[in-house]
Amino acid sequence: MQHRTLARPIVALTETDAAITTFLARYSSDSRRTYRAIIDRFREWHPGDILHATRAELELYTHYLLEDQGLKKSTVYGYLSGLSVFYRVAVADGRIPQDPTVMVRRPKVFYDDNRLTRLTSHDVEKLLLQAQERSPQHTALVALLGMLGLRCSEAVGVQIEDFAGYERGHRVLHLVGKGGKPATIPLPPMVFRILDRAVGYRTSGPLLTTRTGRQMTRHDAYRRIEVLGRHAGLGHVHPHQLRHAAATSALDAGVSTRDVQAFGRWSDARMVDRYDRNRHSLDRHAAYALASHMSAIADKIA
Repeated sequence: MQHRTLARPIVALTETDAAITTFLARYSSDSRRTYRAIIDRFREWHPGDILHATRAELELYTHYLLEDQGLKKSTVYGYLSGLSVFYRVAVADGRIPQDPTVMVRRPKVFYDDNRLTRLTSHDVEKLLLQAQERSPQHTALVALLGMLGLRCSEAVGVQIEDFAGYERGHRVLHLVGKGGKPATIPLPPMVFRILDRAVGYRTSGPLLTTRTGRQMTRHDAYRRIEVLGRHAGLGHVHPHQLRHAAATSALDAGVSTRDVQAFGRWSDARMVDRYDRNRHSLDRHAAYALASHMSAIADKIA
C-alpha cells in the first residue's frame, strides 16, 4: 500500500507581508527582533496597509507616540529611523515609488552626558579589584568590557578557542562583532593573564561561565556588573558604561581619534565623540586657555 505524501499548504503572502519578511531576513536575530517590534507597533496603529503609508500619516504617528503614548524623544527617533530603513529597502525592491519618511520631522535628540555615571580608569580598576575577590570569571568579564571595550554580547560570546593563538607576535582575540564584522584584537599581557586564569584547565567552550558551568548570558553579565559596581561604591553600573570608560580613557591617555575609532570598531568617526565622556570637561574648557593667553593684561583689568 502506497502512502501519499501530503504537500505542505502554500500560504500566499500579501505584498506587505512579503516586504516585511524579505526586509527582516537581511538582519541577525537581535536586529531582526528590534525591527520586527518597530514595524509591528506601526501596524497596530496604522488603519490600513503600512506599505502605502503617507508622510502625513507618519507625522501623525510621531505625534501619537510623543503626546498620546508619552514616549521619550530618543525612543521615537529610533522608531522613525527603523521605519525609514524599511521604506528605503521597499523603494530599492521596487515595491513602492518613494520613501514616505522623507521630510518627516523627527524629534531633536540631545544626548545628556550626565545621564550615565561617568566611569574613570580608576573606577574600572576598582571594579577589577572587586571582581578579583569574587572569581576569575568576574575579573575576565570586567577586563573584556573595561580594557578591551567589548560590547556585552561580544564579551559573553567569547570562546576559549578565540584567543588561543598569536598573530604577528601578538596574542590576539578573534571575534565577530556588531553587524557581522570580524575583528582581531591584541591582548595586553595583563589582559591575557586574566583570561587564562578564567580558562583554568579547560581547552574549549565559552570563556565566561556561571557557577553551574553554563555559558554566561547578557542578563548574567548585567547582574554581575551591577553587583560589582554597588560593592565598589560606584552606584548603579551597567556593562556599556565600561565601553564608554575604555574609549574615554584611551583618549585621555593620548591615543589618536583614528586609533580610538579602530579600537571601538566604529564605521563613523563621530561615534568617538559620542563615547568620549570627558569631551565637555570644564577643566579643559577653551575659556581657560583663552584667559591664560591674555594673562598679560590680567592685573590691569582685575
